[in-house]
Amino acid sequence: MNAATVLTRLYPPAVRERWGADIGDEVAAAGMRSWPDTVAGAVRLWLHPADWPETSTGQTRRVLTVALFALAAVAGLLLRHAEPSATLTADLRHPVTSLWLAPVLLGIALAAPLPRPERAMLRRTATTAVRVMAAPAAAVAALCALAWSGAAGHSRGGAGAALVLCYWLTLAFVAFRLCSLVARLARTSPLPTTRRLSTALLVMGAGIALAACQNLALARTAVHPGAVAESVALGVVAAAALGTGRDLRLNAG
Repeated sequence: MNAATVLTRLYPPAVRERWGADIGDEVAAAGMRSWPDTVAGAVRLWLHPADWPETSTGQTRRVLTVALFALAAVAGLLLRHAEPSATLTADLRHPVTSLWLAPVLLGIALAAPLPRPERAMLRRTATTAVRVMAAPAAAVAALCALAWSGAAGHSRGGAGAALVLCYWLTLAFVAFRLCSLVARLARTSPLPTTRRLSTALLVMGAGIALAACQNLALARTAVHPGAVAESVALGVVAAAALGTGRDLRLNAG
């Protein structure tokens, strides 16, 4: 796989279907000097879904629904790394420091593609969920069994690092398969309206931005480079959600 193909895949699906061959040819002809502009162009288009062509009915909403859950998954991994802290928690017993969680969950709920309340549809949805999530569920069960055995607490050096890596890879695998499940459900279940999807992105983005600010408050009390890096990464995710939601809202009328 060459660089032109990789860079072309950064663009939204509808853009790739309509102009992917032309983009790939231009990147291949221009060489490395075109790579920064190509990446910047892909980012701009992701933030402006109103500019995407529709090659099939509901394509934009379907892609953005999956993208919202992908952003939520990335934010979830970042927040798991940051939480718990003195200023950022995900615990009902600490409502002030867990305030960010409410808008994030609300945004996810607003964007979730829900199957029709029909027996056949519900059965098909349940079957799909089991197939997609069976492997990550088994991975989580194995991780829990390892933790309960006490072996993890006695691991040091390379073995301890391997267990930590296994933990984060398992979380990433679960997040990836959850996004895959949403992608499959989005093909058959009713999608949220454009206005509802824009609201979901704006609300979730506000929650992630609040989490970034709360986490950054920890870095202000003492030097915590990790907290600063986490907050910056969360800020980027929040900006992506807010920018995309704003573009949708402006162009939804």
